[in-house]
Amino acid sequence: MIVENYDINYKYGQTIKIRPFFDVHWGNTYCDKRAFRSYLSEGDDTTYYMGGGDTLDSIITKDIRRYEKHADETLGDAVIDEQVDSMLAELIPYKDRILGLMRGNHEGAILKYHGTDTVKRMCDVLGCKYLGYSGLLRLALHENGARGRAIIIRYHHGWGGGSRTQGADITKFSKDALHWDASVFLFGHVHKRQSDRIPRLGLVGNTLTAKPILLGICGTFLRTYSKTTDSTYAEEKGYPPVEIGGIVLNLKPTDKFLDMWIDL
Repeated sequence: MIVENYDINYKYGQTIKIRPFFDVHWGNTYCDKRAFRSYLSEGDDTTYYMGGGDTLDSIITKDIRRYEKHADETLGDAVIDEQVDSMLAELIPYKDRILGLMRGNHEGAILKYHGTDTVKRMCDVLGCKYLGYSGLLRLALHENGARGRAIIIRYHHGWGGGSRTQGADITKFSKDALHWDASVFLFGHVHKRQSDRIPRLGLVGNTLTAKPILLGICGTFLRTYSKTTDSTYAEEKGYPPVEIGGIVLNLKPTDKFLDMWIDL
């Protein structure tokens, strides 16, 4: 786990937006490329991006348990190189506003068994931070060089199998929030797009003040079911269909401190 610090300048009245893209699974036939491109392009000059792992599908023919030809969209034998190069082509237009990229379990398998770190390779080209599998990100927002309003984001690619009930993953990840002093928690891996706002009260001087915690499960761009007789992994396991897309974390500095909310 690593710790990173970022400084972002803003003008009064602006809302800074973070678009964390988790579980894109680029290179998989069932990756919704159009939805992913739309998610990226909907940002503006106050929008920053963060890759949350499993950006690449990273499943090759040697992976007997998981590889299926109908799910492999790549054309040549160099599956990983093709996925890296084509994903970089999508991200390069946004490279000046990418905070960093994380590694997921799919890229982790390539690193473990084949000795190449695809995420680090992409970070080197994009000139952004390599955020590992989990970490803490201290984000300071500055207006005209003044002292910033800082929040801490706890991020983790995620763990465990996907649930079949609506609230199970929120419950699972909310338990993690008990152990970290952070204001925002971002998770992936389970391919859900959900958020929760956890009430929390504290003192600023002698004033009782609401300081809620935000929890975001950041979605996916991988379709659950195919439109043919070929079946996806999720279909065979009986997982419910998921909504394609990502979340948006909104940070608006105020005279008091900072308003925060998540849009789905």
